[in-house]
Amino acid sequence: MPDDDRLFMPVRAAPSGDGGTFLLRPVTADNFLFGLHGRPPAEHPDTAQVRQVRVVDHAPSGTVLPPLLSIWHLTRCGSTLTARMLSRIASLQVTDEPGAVVDICGAFWSLVPQDRRMAALRTAVRSIGQRIAPEARHLVIKQSLRSSRDVDLFTILYPDMRRLLLIRDPLEILVSNLKGPPGWLKLRDAVWSPLLSGIGLAAQRDLSDGEFIARCLGRAFTAMADMVETDPAGWLVIDYADLPQAVITRLLPHLGILPTEAELAAMQEETRLKAWSRSGRTAFRDDRAEKHAAVTPEIRALCDRFLREPWQRMARFA
Repeated sequence: MPDDDRLFMPVRAAPSGDGGTFLLRPVTADNFLFGLHGRPPAEHPDTAQVRQVRVVDHAPSGTVLPPLLSIWHLTRCGSTLTARMLSRIASLQVTDEPGAVVDICGAFWSLVPQDRRMAALRTAVRSIGQRIAPEARHLVIKQSLRSSRDVDLFTILYPDMRRLLLIRDPLEILVSNLKGPPGWLKLRDAVWSPLLSGIGLAAQRDLSDGEFIARCLGRAFTAMADMVETDPAGWLVIDYADLPQAVITRLLPHLGILPTEAELAAMQEETRLKAWSRSGRTAFRDDRAEKHAAVTPEIRALCDRFLREPWQRMARFA
């Protein structure tokens, strides 16, 4: 362990012929929840300590927590709120879409031999699971929707790990992504973007942003529905409309966790603010009615064409 007692954890993972490389940065309790997304800004004090190592040469230096729960979602449906709420439970070490795990479960790593890919994922999870707070007992990982095609990698490695899927009215999801375009929209001209949309690059260039987003979401929704239907008993499916109370009344009992009064109060405090905002956290306001008011015939048609059917397949398990 480094002299300042900070642990180094992977924030990105790049595939290679010899099994891949990790980008490591120092992590503390203060930046663990949202600090594993990638390289820090150039002016950040941790930048000088960022290092790149081969996956086979990296091993955790701290006590490793067992993974308890993976959080899956359809985007814009309360997963960040859920992660924030769970992070207020002292026994849980929670991280939100850690970059290395998202990378390894993504398209490029499918080109790596399966045994090396699984070894890299196991090492990444063990490294991220290094205990930060003395009271932490279990690791919780929030996944990216982009990883849904390879959720079985987690199932193979951790068959006893609980799986939560958060869903939401697909019209609300689509409107949210159209009003606040996702970062991956910038990738629509990348040579590998057909892996997101399911159609050729030339055909993609003629699509509106709305249809590109709907196609990508629909493809990911379908992969997620396939996974849930393969093992419905292995999933707890919660609808956004039942948040935040369902985290306390359904998820915590499902995990066998009885929170203290102080933890419950801290979880409740999280619900009063927006879970995420580019301009900083502000008071939460339920805008579902506004989202439905913004639905146009074109948006409804895109939803019905690409999202409705896979969403219905998942909603029947909620």
